Amino acid sequence: MTSESALLTAGTGHGPGVVDPRRAARFPRPGTGGARTRWRGADPHLRDLVRDHATAVGSPLLEDDSAAAACEVLDPAALLAGPPRADRPLPLLVVVDAVDESAVPSAVWEAALAAGARAVLPLPARSDRLLAELAALSRPDDAALVVGVAGGCGGAGTSSLAARLAGAAGRSRSSGGAGPEGDVTLVDADPLGGGLDLLVEAPPTEGGRWREAAALRVEDGEALRESLPRVDGIRLLTSGPDGAGASAPALAGVLAALRPRGGTVVVDLGADLVPAAARQLDRLLVLVPASDHAVRAAARRLDRWDLPPGLAALVVRRRGPLAPGEVAADLGLPLAADFRDSPRGAVPLLDVRRRGADRACQELLEDLRDGGAR
Repeated sequence: MTSESALLTAGTGHGPGVVDPRRAARFPRPGTGGARTRWRGADPHLRDLVRDHATAVGSPLLEDDSAAAACEVLDPAALLAGPPRADRPLPLLVVVDAVDESAVPSAVWEAALAAGARAVLPLPARSDRLLAELAALSRPDDAALVVGVAGGCGGAGTSSLAARLAGAAGRSRSSGGAGPEGDVTLVDADPLGGGLDLLVEAPPTEGGRWREAAALRVEDGEALRESLPRVDGIRLLTSGPDGAGASAPALAGVLAALRPRGGTVVVDLGADLVPAAARQLDRLLVLVPASDHAVRAAARRLDRWDLPPGLAALVVRRRGPLAPGEVAADLGLPLAADFRDSPRGAVPLLDVRRRGADRACQELLEDLRDGGAR
């Protein structure tokens, strides 16, 4: 490990490329468009790359102090020239023309750490991370509620929980319940194709799948959403019959495209894609069965995911000898919900029960919309 990487790891508990990670904040959206991104630097190549990413998420690039901004992006020269103005603190991102994190000079790491930067991003290698950061920082007040569901262990039942959570969002919308207006989208984010469409017994229909979604630009979010097939009123993005699943760059692009469209987005996350989605989520629900084996597996995954503080909450599936409070205490996560399994043969999204997971999802969604997200 390089000395600068060791410095960052010791200071924050995170690996190279991440400096002082903190929860993403909501910034007001000016009436003329998206929250702006301010650029400071002299490198025209990096400036053009940042402008392309900012434009893609609806955050026009500023090169002066003529208007308020949601964040500031610096090249190494601007970073090393001096700290940002103390009277106008903004979230900072540092971009570097480098192959990867190991090629970033130690002076840049040290200056970024001292300035409290959110991340040091070599471009173009970390374009997906830059896109995710800008999307999170410039999100409008009426942006979609984006909730990720991930398993603390294999076979936890995340797809079923994600489908039931999307169903609860759809019922809330159709009944005029509180919360953001707009469509509900259920995303199957598994690199191997999780088969969520089969779980909810979606009929074979034409429509957008991951293969098509990966080729779209971020500004094509409305076209993406409109192309998705519906199941019981819920839009569904899955691998489809060709089996092509999500990738980290494609997932980052899809979430950045869907967020400005409003409504609710529920993401059924494969374990390997949790880090790619984390900074675009309002909440990550970690589903853990109530057993010692599942708790140990979840602890290992949480350590590997290295999540922003305050992002994750626990959902306990009461299949095992442990009480939900014991699972929460062991993992050090707030307990968002717990439930017992639905009867065998019940189809998530289509078979709605008054109790169990469906009731837990309804209450959980209300909590998130009332401010239980970040």
